[in-house]
Amino acid sequence: MDRIKEIFLYHEDSPMLFSSLFFWGFFAVVLLGFAFVYKKHWLRNVYLLIFSLFFYYKSGGYFFSLLIFTTVVDYLVGFGLGATQKQINRKILILISVAANLSVLAYFKYSYFFIDITNQIFGTDFKVVNLLAEWTNSLSGAGFDVSTIILPVGISFYTFQSMSYTIDVYRRKLAPVKSIIDFGFFVTFFPQLVAGP
Repeated sequence: MDRIKEIFLYHEDSPMLFSSLFFWGFFAVVLLGFAFVYKKHWLRNVYLLIFSLFFYYKSGGYFFSLLIFTTVVDYLVGFGLGATQKQINRKILILISVAANLSVLAYFKYSYFFIDITNQIFGTDFKVVNLLAEWTNSLSGAGFDVSTIILPVGISFYTFQSMSYTIDVYRRKLAPVKSIIDFGFFVTFFPQLVAGP
């Protein structure tokens, strides 16, 4: 029973990688299940969304919550953009998407840079604190290090992909996606999350 439980837990020292034996077993299970659901659009997307989130969890731990955050925010912004014609409302919505996405990205990519610059300019001794690790530790009792910020796997890719959707909806080049499942599948599809540089 413990071996089955271990399959569903994230291990920081052994994340799921494309080259791991565990990944190929995981991929075989995904393909087998896909053979039964691929003809049903909604069921196929739910199935692949669940497995994509699981893959991201096994690859990056609780960082999958950022992926869910990005997906939900941009889905709701896209939905709002489709529902309103007032230009001021549309500008506010696109600003929410851009600010939310770029704030998360800047926090993970540039916190050390901004803290170092602030400390040099003002002679302070601020330290970087990993707020996501603190939050995860308080919720789950985990023991993640809060003194370092680790860059989540694929954060730049999925952030800009999701944000490009809201920008295209804002510019009326794309109709808003009606189903959060379809949008979630678009953002989280696991083969693309860790692709690229």
